[in-house]
Amino acid sequence: MKYKFIAFWLIVFGVLFAFLQTSFQYHFYYIEQSQLFLFSESYIGNKLLLPGGFSMLVAEFLVQFFIKPYIGALVTAALLTGVGICTAGIVKRAASASGLFVLYVLPMLALLFVHFDFNYRVQGTVCYLMMTVLLCGYMRIRDDLYRLVSGWLLVPSLFWLAGSIAVLFAGMVCLFEGLRKTPKWYISLIGVTEVLLLGVGTVYFSLMGEYRWVFGPDLYYHYTLHPKEIVYYSWICLPLVYLVAFFFPNKSGWFGKKLLARISCIAQLIMISAVLWWGISKYSDAKTLRLKKLDYFARTEQWDKTMEECKGKLTNFLYMCHLNMALANKGELSDKMFNFDQRGPQGLLVQWNKSENISCMLSDIYFAMGATASSQEMAFEGYVSAMGDGNPRMLKRLVQTNLIYGTYLVAEKYISILEKTYAYRDWARSQRRFLYNDEAVESDPVLGTRRLMLPDRNSLAMINGLAGDLELFLEKGPANSAALQYLGAMYLLVKDLEGFKALVEKYYGTEFLPALPVHFQEAVIVMSEKEPDYWKCFNISETIVARFADYKKQVLANRNNTALAGLLNRSYGNTYWFYFMFK
Repeated sequence: MKYKFIAFWLIVFGVLFAFLQTSFQYHFYYIEQSQLFLFSESYIGNKLLLPGGFSMLVAEFLVQFFIKPYIGALVTAALLTGVGICTAGIVKRAASASGLFVLYVLPMLALLFVHFDFNYRVQGTVCYLMMTVLLCGYMRIRDDLYRLVSGWLLVPSLFWLAGSIAVLFAGMVCLFEGLRKTPKWYISLIGVTEVLLLGVGTVYFSLMGEYRWVFGPDLYYHYTLHPKEIVYYSWICLPLVYLVAFFFPNKSGWFGKKLLARISCIAQLIMISAVLWWGISKYSDAKTLRLKKLDYFARTEQWDKTMEECKGKLTNFLYMCHLNMALANKGELSDKMFNFDQRGPQGLLVQWNKSENISCMLSDIYFAMGATASSQEMAFEGYVSAMGDGNPRMLKRLVQTNLIYGTYLVAEKYISILEKTYAYRDWARSQRRFLYNDEAVESDPVLGTRRLMLPDRNSLAMINGLAGDLELFLEKGPANSAALQYLGAMYLLVKDLEGFKALVEKYYGTEFLPALPVHFQEAVIVMSEKEPDYWKCFNISETIVARFADYKKQVLANRNNTALAGLLNRSYGNTYWFYFMFK
């Protein structure tokens, strides 16, 4: 029996790990950057002074390793399997002969589904495991008096170490004692009283700001948001599982027969599969999974993989922003942007919504185009709006932008913070060579290029819109071609041919724009279709001229065809002419 028990949980762990690694590997990379763990006495000491601080430290310590492949899936699978093992111990205290293994798995599944939400803290699962371990230990104490006394001690200890999960522990203790009809079982209500008093006192003395954080699972969710209903399922599930196990009839005889045992096993597997199918389809959120993958490619500068991921139909502007940023970083935005599905200027720069993920993406885009001030602003917003104590990725960006501006004291402060981390300390130490060293900054291909683009006159960022800022950067010289690419792309996507005309007439033939990229040539033809002599001013390729002639011929021949867009898309969907006419 012992070997079957071990084998069962090894299989559960293996299946969980394989599923999480194959389907959610980028999710773990994504959440790692939202929680900052520092190897610092003051950081650790301040956390330990707060209710739930110990569990938060444990969770953040684990999450910092999610930046490495396989670690996120490994840790999450281990935590969930631990919860399942402890739940099995709890169920067996209610019904030692129960063969309902589905009961062990249900709390695990409830926690698994909430892990799909990037606003959920791993701390919630760490706390749940701590609670079930203590509950198993509590239920194994045979002496009633010792058990009740230990409950009184465990409730406040768990509250301080793990936070609001102590409410569930105190409730389970009362349920356990009440169903067992322990003499004077009502004494267990002291634990409930303790947790109520501790919760009220915590809010009263401002250790926590809201009662939902001390009496419910909201503590384990992004502090500025209200969680979805799935967060509460695991808390509801455990007492229900215990009640089912306790009241399930004829437990030993029911499963003693081999045929009935096999039927029961198959039925439970079908039930688990159905719950999995429902939960994954409802809570996995495939759209964010793709965005997390693109975010990882941007973070690691894997621009070719970004472009490969964005082939085909795109309906999400966030995907398009990542795509166009990848093209700009490769210097191919003006030549290849219409090889992909473009749907307007929001595909270059979405509107800021004050969230962490949008702030981080905008910081990356602004940095790519050389808008250092805006990149720094968004990096700071992304840093302070992180779920944990900061976003280390945006902290790196703040180091870079302050080095570009020459504000070395501020850059040194951020470097010192990153030096206390596991994953970023080596990078932080490498940046110290730039401190108080203008020559080193100006010779660096990333920092030096952007320092050259800093405007000579102070002005509010974006006061004249994105176009105004990009024009300002271009006054400094052709240090960063991405600024010109973005400006030209913006004119094309909004179909502002007058603005585009002014741009190419000003910069064509200069070191900024020695030759027109493919889509710029196509746009010149659009804005001067009846002036072929004008095309010669920009040395439009004969191949492009001939292709436009074919395009125009197809349009005229099929102008009454309602399926004209689909017909032309096959041959000309990668041209600005098609975008201008049909999108």
